[in-house]
Order: sequence, then structure tokens, then C-alpha cells
Amino acid sequence: MAKIFMSMSGEGRGHATRVRSLVERMRDRHEITLFAPGDAYRFLEPQYGNDPDVRLIEIPGLKFHYVDGNIHLTKTIYQGFYYQNSHLPKLVQQLVDEIEKHQPDVILTDFEPALPRAAKKCGKPFLSMTHQHFLVAYDLSILPMHLRFFACFIGLAVPMHYTAQKETIISSFFKADLKPRWKKKGAVCVGPMIRPEVRQDKFPVVSPETGSSDSGQPPFLLSYLRKQAKTDVVDILKESPIPVKVYGLGEREPLGAITFHEIHPQHFVDDLLACHGVVSASGNQLLGECMYLGKPVLGIPETWHHEQLINAHFLKAMGCGDFVTIEKFQLKHLQNFLEHIEEYRTKILETCLGNDGTDDTIAIIERNIPVEIRRKVEVAG
Repeated sequence: MAKIFMSMSGEGRGHATRVRSLVERMRDRHEITLFAPGDAYRFLEPQYGNDPDVRLIEIPGLKFHYVDGNIHLTKTIYQGFYYQNSHLPKLVQQLVDEIEKHQPDVILTDFEPALPRAAKKCGKPFLSMTHQHFLVAYDLSILPMHLRFFACFIGLAVPMHYTAQKETIISSFFKADLKPRWKKKGAVCVGPMIRPEVRQDKFPVVSPETGSSDSGQPPFLLSYLRKQAKTDVVDILKESPIPVKVYGLGEREPLGAITFHEIHPQHFVDDLLACHGVVSASGNQLLGECMYLGKPVLGIPETWHHEQLINAHFLKAMGCGDFVTIEKFQLKHLQNFLEHIEEYRTKILETCLGNDGTDDTIAIIERNIPVEIRRKVEVAG
């Protein structure tokens, strides 16, 4: 049994979901410790807070700053510098103590800056498993010029988080060529990490005639919105021609076509499996799960959330959905999406249904376990 330390960014749930997909596939043969801030900790705590086999430790982390429902880029950058100077040094020392005490065999981070710094202080190699490294490693020439500029700009944050990782694993729902220097570095592109609840042997089927899934439910759309989302999104979705189940805004009274639901991991997955399509922000993890399941997506990224805006452009370029920024979202965009939804679904079925990078990532992690420990694991397995 190897000892594995993993840390992750705490902004949103995508990082934690990726990590959880790895944990659930490896926990039977490895001793795993998770370091999670913010949203990531809140997502993982119900699963691992009292789990005797997986240690979950809450840490401070970076987060976006919102003003009037929109990301405030300047304040977000300021908070990043504040975190780096106020919280990061203490946290690095805390993690150094953890490393020295427990002597992990593998250290991995999903875009969290403290654990890599602690590993370097202890003279330990570490692995990087992120989506964000696509900003610096992928050929993004298909993007509009302004997004290529912003990819370069926000990509500056990638080496500020950490450098000198032993392995670079990039998990994305879309494919793109690696830049030559990242090929030389041995960076590896894998598909999205699919969590156990979503992983299927038999994929749900949606009838193009009725829009109904094989779950027997009538057609409905699934929407995940951040609490900071602009309120007029709700006003538009309530006019949808088919019902919409909204997660992320808490439980409320129904409004027009909308019913509101508390975030519950299994209930959300059940609705994701059964839905006709998805209207949501454009995080890599959710888009990856939608592609895996054959669910077309209408992305509604925020204008100033450039990473999600780039994801949305790739979604459209793949022919698997469409997007409009949340600030410009109107009922006509929803109606157009529904008119073309079967075209998007057909494209998904032809190109990326069932794409899961979890096994590839686990193989990379386990080949970095010291040989003598790996042999013991193989014998035990």
C-alpha cells in the first residue's frame, strides 16, 4: 500500500470531482490524504469527513472575487497576491510537517500551490494533474485573437502556482495538439476524470422523437448555476418550452418552467443521466461528464471567466453544443439550442461518448510509486 498526498484548488467543484474520481479507484490499495480548500472541501467532506480510510484536511486556498454577480478580475488578482503573502508561507510549513511525518510515496496536486512548494522544500518530487495547464501547453490557434491573448495573460498564473513537476497530466474534455516544448517535457493529455456515480457500462438513450430518456422521465433540461449568477438567467429559464431543473441556487418555490434543487451529489447525477440536455456554466469537469454521457450543452460562461469562455469555444468547435455569455443570454439562444440539440447529440456519439481519462491518470500515478512499494501493491492486488 503506497501513501499518496493530493491537493487541489478550492474554487468550484471540478478540481475536487477530478480528485474524487481518482480516490475511489485507488482507495482499495493505497493510503490517501487529501488537502482541500473552499468549495472542494465542502464537496468532499460528506464523503470523506468521517472516512477511516481517507484523510481529509481543510486548508486555506485561492478564490475568485465577485461583485454584483460578476468576477472582478482586479480584485481576484489582488486577493491572489494577498493569499500568497499572508496564508501561503504558513500553509507550506504545515504541509512540510505533514510530509516529514507521513513520508508520502507520491505527491500530486490539481492546481494548488502550497503542496508543491512543501514537496520541493522536502526534496520530494511531485506530479501535476490539472485542466489549467492547457493554457500554456496546448496549441490554441483555433481560438479568436482576444481569447488567445487572455490565454497568454491568465496562463501566467500557471507557473506562479508551481513549476518543476516531475509529470504534467492535462485533463480536458477537448483535444488539441501540444506545443513542441511541452511535448519535449513529456506532458500527457488525458480525457476528463469521470466520477464513479457518472461512470456507466450502458449509456442513457434519449429519443430524438420525444426527447424522453430511457429513465422514463419526460424531457427536461438540467442547469447548474453559481449563486453569484445574474438573476435574469432565472427569468429567461422560467420561459423554457420544457421543464428546467436548476441546481446551485438553493431550494426555492417553483418558478414558471423551473424547479430549484439543493445540491446533492447523487440527485444531481441522477438528473444528469436522465436529462435532455444541459444549460450551465462551462467548467471542464461538467462538460467532460456531459460529453461522456452524450448530453448536449448550451454553455453560459461569464465574460470575465476566460477559462470557461475558452472551454465554451472548444465545445462549439467540436459541434457538441453551443454557447453564449451569461450577460448576453436570451430566450432565443435557448430556443435555438433546443432546435439543434439532436445534431449536437449525434456529434457527441460520433466523437467523445464514453471518453474517460481516469485509468490513464492512475497508470501515471502508480508508475511513480517507488519500485519496492509498487511490487508490494502488485502482489497484494
